[in-house]
Amino acid sequence: MHPVRSPASLKSLRFRSHGVPVSLLLSRRSRRVSSCAASQFAELAAEPGSRYQLYVSRSEDPFINLSIEQYLLKNSPTNSTVLFLYVNRPCVVIGRNQNPWLEANLRLLRLGFDHGTNQDQDSKAMRREIDLVRRRSGGGTVFHDHGNVNYCVICPSVDFTRDRHAEMVVKAIRKDNSRARVNERHDIVLDTSHLRDEQDWPDESDMHRTKYCNSYPGSGTRKVSGSAYKLNRNRSLHHGTCLIQSPNLHKIPQYLQSPARSFMKARGVDSVRSPVANVYPGLEIHSQLLNSTFQRNVLEAFVSLYSVDREALASFTERNLQASLHHNKNWVSGYLNETLADLREIQSGIDELKSPDWIYGQTPQFTLENHSSEEENKEKNRVRPALPQGMPQSARIFITSRSGTITASEVSMSPIEAVARAEVERYSQILDGTKIHSVSDFGQVLRAAPDVADPAPTSLAAWLNVIFGK
Repeated sequence: MHPVRSPASLKSLRFRSHGVPVSLLLSRRSRRVSSCAASQFAELAAEPGSRYQLYVSRSEDPFINLSIEQYLLKNSPTNSTVLFLYVNRPCVVIGRNQNPWLEANLRLLRLGFDHGTNQDQDSKAMRREIDLVRRRSGGGTVFHDHGNVNYCVICPSVDFTRDRHAEMVVKAIRKDNSRARVNERHDIVLDTSHLRDEQDWPDESDMHRTKYCNSYPGSGTRKVSGSAYKLNRNRSLHHGTCLIQSPNLHKIPQYLQSPARSFMKARGVDSVRSPVANVYPGLEIHSQLLNSTFQRNVLEAFVSLYSVDREALASFTERNLQASLHHNKNWVSGYLNETLADLREIQSGIDELKSPDWIYGQTPQFTLENHSSEEENKEKNRVRPALPQGMPQSARIFITSRSGTITASEVSMSPIEAVARAEVERYSQILDGTKIHSVSDFGQVLRAAPDVADPAPTSLAAWLNVIFGK
């Protein structure tokens, strides 16, 4: 894979102004809001004249950024188009209709993410738990970190297509990496193969084909951006995440590999797993600089796509790194920060996204079963993994959950049928009605079952703790 071009603009974070001095772009024609007070943002975002809105968040809190998205979806004028860019701290974000126990290794997320650079420091003190976030849109599970930029476009539903803004992002990426294109799933991928013959090169305006082959044996693509959508009657939201220079590509499969996957059948949306890559692979440049370059390129692509006055880009210069807004006759632009949580509607959105009832209680129905039926073995030509050491081979575990609560269970350890029936009755008294996320140790739960002999609960509890990430 050919190396990408090192962005020449990294020498300066100023926007290209085509010869117009930045001082003129910040003229009296653009009225400045000095502090991005929450009330002023709310007024400008809802202003009927704010036809085009461009924002970059200074917050790395995923709950705040997703709540700002929701606020803009609900409160921006119905004829407006909004671009919102942000970078989140390390987190795993699942779709509206997904199962957290199926999509992520929750125990690994709780162990946290190492933020330390000094090896002499206490490693535990330098670790932060990785947030688990359920967004309000559909789609699959993604991992965010500081080498990853998120984009959100909100527009009138009559103007919405799944490719329109993916193509806009590809146009931005192609300023530095010509391998990018939109695939048939509306994801953004990099073609990894050799150059086509020059006569076969597509037109540069074609965002769905590149001049690199991807149709011969051994060729392929690497995904750099996936998308999710929330479509209402009047407004449509398209947001995606773009791998700019994530240092954690090798860790993503670990965070997104659930130990329950072989034992769980779930309703809802299952993630489609794809090989991934960074837009800027191998460049020894700080990710913050690369993020700023990508954000600038996307902002410029948005301005070009919608013929927005380029004065709107003046908000995003070195002279305006504070969270402040500019606006003019039909646009508003600038940086946002965590003070927007002062808006009751945004704070309410944050509280909802953080609540266990949202993160876990919105989980579609699923079943957990530790053994395969003969019919299933024939159908899938596989057998579930062996039970852990200490678990009797006679163990039979069948649990149904709806909205994150166990609604029915049939759990037994004994090979003797009469004893097994009694165990099912005893365990169901304890398990049925239990909210899975509220359990810190299934051992404590199972030991409350009457007349159950050890060591069966110990091995059973250990297995359930692994499956549910305790």
